[in-house]
Amino acid sequence: MWRDEVRAFSVATKAVSWASMVGDLHQEGHPVLWYAIVRMAFAIVHSNLILPVIALAIGTATAFVILRYCPFPFWLRLPMVFGTFLGYELTVVARNYGIGVLLMLIACVLFSQRATRPLLLGLVLALMANTSVHAAVASGVIVLIWATDYLSDEQRAAFLRVASITGVVLAIVGAAFAIVSARPSPDMIYATSFRQLGIDRIFSSIAVDPGKGLKGVYVGDIAASGELPLILFGINPIIMSRIVVDLCLISIGWGLWRSWRHLAAMIVAILCFEVLFGAVYPAALRHQGIVTFLLVGICWIAARESALADRVSANRRIAFGLLPMIAIQAIAFPVVIRRHLEHPASSSRAFAGIIRSIPRLTDATLISEPDYLMEPLPYYVANKIYMPRQHEYHYRVYFDNGAHRQRDLSLGALIDAADSLGCVTGNPVLLAIGYPDFLTKQEGEAQGAFHGTTFSWNAAERARLSTRGRLLGDFEGATTDENYQVFELAPEAPPKCATRPKVSHEADL
Repeated sequence: MWRDEVRAFSVATKAVSWASMVGDLHQEGHPVLWYAIVRMAFAIVHSNLILPVIALAIGTATAFVILRYCPFPFWLRLPMVFGTFLGYELTVVARNYGIGVLLMLIACVLFSQRATRPLLLGLVLALMANTSVHAAVASGVIVLIWATDYLSDEQRAAFLRVASITGVVLAIVGAAFAIVSARPSPDMIYATSFRQLGIDRIFSSIAVDPGKGLKGVYVGDIAASGELPLILFGINPIIMSRIVVDLCLISIGWGLWRSWRHLAAMIVAILCFEVLFGAVYPAALRHQGIVTFLLVGICWIAARESALADRVSANRRIAFGLLPMIAIQAIAFPVVIRRHLEHPASSSRAFAGIIRSIPRLTDATLISEPDYLMEPLPYYVANKIYMPRQHEYHYRVYFDNGAHRQRDLSLGALIDAADSLGCVTGNPVLLAIGYPDFLTKQEGEAQGAFHGTTFSWNAAERARLSTRGRLLGDFEGATTDENYQVFELAPEAPPKCATRPKVSHEADL
């Protein structure tokens, strides 16, 4: 399990109350629904296995909805199911994004029944919005398509019914609640607050072609083309990803060109996600999956809205428009699966296996730099985790600007903290260090993955670590940054503990 998966699990299951859990979400940047599902499931079965089981159940349900209800031919539905997004990113990775896509596709099924079941559609869109900020944006796009019924002479009367207006309002309120509940606290550093968005940020995000504007980190894109081993053939994956996205969007636009409402919704969706990805929070591949299925959803609704006389040809044209995007992410799927089988997303499982296999480590205290490397460990072991920058035992990191988390830390201070832990508890301390430069340089400085923290070391501190610590193992090969060396620091003898200088945070131990 990767740290983002376990962090959400820990927030959901370790909060002392529902109110406490909801209040914690300002530290997380996500709405409440996924946390509520995990908390309720854990309260019933009291097993960590609920995390992958829930993700698998959601992925299976999503596959069923696609295969049973999607209006496109089987040759398009099949790669939707067995593709990079549904086959891995939204199912194997146990995060909140999979449930958002499931609810999005259920909304697409209900959209053609919006005149008779508007409240149900509004409820599904509201729930969808409360799975992630990205799904909230997607929910708003679907509401926009719904609102264009007012411009149609045939659909205006049904749209103006009290039930329909209530359904739309319900969806809007749901999206607004999601944005408010997930809004980062002002001191959080992992994303830009919506309040900080200015016209310059917005314009710079959309004043480029979509292939660049929608670009994600690690060359993630809506077709998952960045997952292909293009570099082996001398192809620049960044340039190719940009070209692929532009061509895929042109193809989808061609499929929708006879339906101005849905084409306009597609353009609005692209602009919204360009701003979200470019000015608020960079996109990983899982976020790109939300965009991919939103485009599928827009096309799904358009296909159902086609005039009966033209439905067969319109559906075929829309399906062919989607084909490049869907086909490429399906081609990338075996590459992603092979990578996952050969290299785990995190070294936490292997590290936990060592802890469980050595009896003296059962009560060891875990500590790391960067501190967030230990967030996945509560899924596997019950060892206490000490966050040295926060000066407290905790299961997660506060990504703030320094009010709760020390910004600068040296190896010497880290060893001091480990020694104080050993003296106070009488148990070994396992210190994990995950900076690549630390392995090769006698002295240096590194920054954590999230801006605002630095870690420094010198030759004397390295020598001290070699004297105090025994290398327990190198945990390498993970596809994320969760790779590290682990040193075991045995507790010092009582006389030395008594004469050792106390560190500033020892009172908190």
